Amino acid sequence: MDKKLYSKVKIEDAEEICRRITEDAASQADVMLTGAKKEKARILEEANLEAETKKKEILKRNELEIDKIRQKIFSTLNLEKKKLFLEEKGRFIETILEKVTETAMEFRKDPGYGTFLEKAIAEGIAVLGEAEVEVIYSSLDEKIIKDMQVKGAQFKKSDFKDTGVIVQSKDFRLIYDNRFSARFKRLHDEIYMELLRGNFRC
Repeated sequence: MDKKLYSKVKIEDAEEICRRITEDAASQADVMLTGAKKEKARILEEANLEAETKKKEILKRNELEIDKIRQKIFSTLNLEKKKLFLEEKGRFIETILEKVTETAMEFRKDPGYGTFLEKAIAEGIAVLGEAEVEVIYSSLDEKIIKDMQVKGAQFKKSDFKDTGVIVQSKDFRLIYDNRFSARFKRLHDEIYMELLRGNFRC
């Protein structure tokens, strides 16, 4: 074969080989690029799904925390409201009890006060169970007491201002304080709780 022709064939074969190699390389590059793009899309999709899942988890945790805070706030508000209500009610009750005390002092002017004193004395004697007693009364009640005749009772004037009487045994061992302040003190807690529960009428 002619050397020139042989050289020409060799050159053409080399060019063909180069062309094929180039085409194969380009084809493989396209395949690899397409695969890379798909992988990238898959990774991004997974990342987005994971991010969305984490986002939902974070939002859920936040909602739970917010709910806890909300419940705590409402619980605190309810306690404060209840506390304020009880404090206000307590002040109202104390006002009522003070008014009762004032009214009791006015009771001395009532026509039935004398009968009340007689009952207070009889109650004291019954509680002590003594045949002879000493009845201590307020100087403000002297006009009423001086006309009373109670068997076994000796009357003694005192300077207290309260309504009612104190009944004591002759040897001073037994004392029954039947003045309004003492009676009220004995009933105070019971009355207060009744008022607090609302078991009263205005």
